[in-house]
Amino acid sequence: MPKFLTICYLHHVRGQICLRVATGERRAHGPRTLYGGRDYWTTCKWSQPLAEGDAMTRLKARFIFRAPALTISLLVLASVSGNAFADYQIVGVTDGGTIKGVAIWEGEIPTIPPLAVKADLDTCGETVPSPVLKVDPKSKGLQHVLVYLEQVEKGKAPEEKYWLHMGKDESGKERDTQVCQFREHILPFVRTGPVAIINFDPILHNPHFFTDKHASLFNVAMPTPNREIDHTMLRGHGVGLPYQCDVHVHMSGYSAVFDHPYFAITDADGKFEIDGVPPGTYTLVAWHEGYKIVRIDSSRPIYDDPHIVRKKVDVKPHETVEARFEFPVRQVTMD
Repeated sequence: MPKFLTICYLHHVRGQICLRVATGERRAHGPRTLYGGRDYWTTCKWSQPLAEGDAMTRLKARFIFRAPALTISLLVLASVSGNAFADYQIVGVTDGGTIKGVAIWEGEIPTIPPLAVKADLDTCGETVPSPVLKVDPKSKGLQHVLVYLEQVEKGKAPEEKYWLHMGKDESGKERDTQVCQFREHILPFVRTGPVAIINFDPILHNPHFFTDKHASLFNVAMPTPNREIDHTMLRGHGVGLPYQCDVHVHMSGYSAVFDHPYFAITDADGKFEIDGVPPGTYTLVAWHEGYKIVRIDSSRPIYDDPHIVRKKVDVKPHETVEARFEFPVRQVTMD
């Protein structure tokens, strides 16, 4: 069987239909076969304007890709309804409602030990505060809770980019950045949109994203300060997908990859807001990572299972729905 798998797919980019090609290494994994790698071609190999308002656009494309020991001839015939390629459809939302609320910590706040730094100690220091549990001591608001709608068939357009910042921005333009740390400890994004990654530190960072099976989703070395790299991770899907800096064992977080843009992260006071929601009944989910270390793997802490809460919400036109989430969902005994 071939060592590499090549996938050709159609992608909606800024009002055009693009044909893209991705190549990944084939790896056997028990009864399953996993593919990891990256998009070697990041620009459109073929494109056609998508007329605004078309109910149906039919596309034909022929593309030939040659790689070692592999030749692929592709004939694509796709029917695209509106502006969507996945189940989610982008539409104008003129009567949308808003979901807002708070995540609250109930009970005693456990003490989380700092993380040890193993590389670039002159720049990063010997330890850094752990980001896995941040609770405001006055309001008991819980930060870094991912709140999202479980299923949305159609609605507003996603953001143009989803940002991941590494290191401290000495210019001061980006707030709340810290040396040798990810600003976005929890990173949700729409899988059809690019993730923009930037390193502000004068040292090498190597952001590495994984799938839910821990196969490599995207991996890039970024030694140059203030350089931005954009990448679209179409193969990603799900919540609580780990990412890390391969150079620094204390730098890690979780991504969440959606087909729709209806999600939010709680702020330092535990508050969140999701707007432009089409009227209807939804399942609203609040997800917070586990914060108890269960083992150390290659100098990296591995934590217990996440805490998850689900609620039904009824969104009405132009109205606001309030939601309150209480954590933790189970008793956790810290060692």
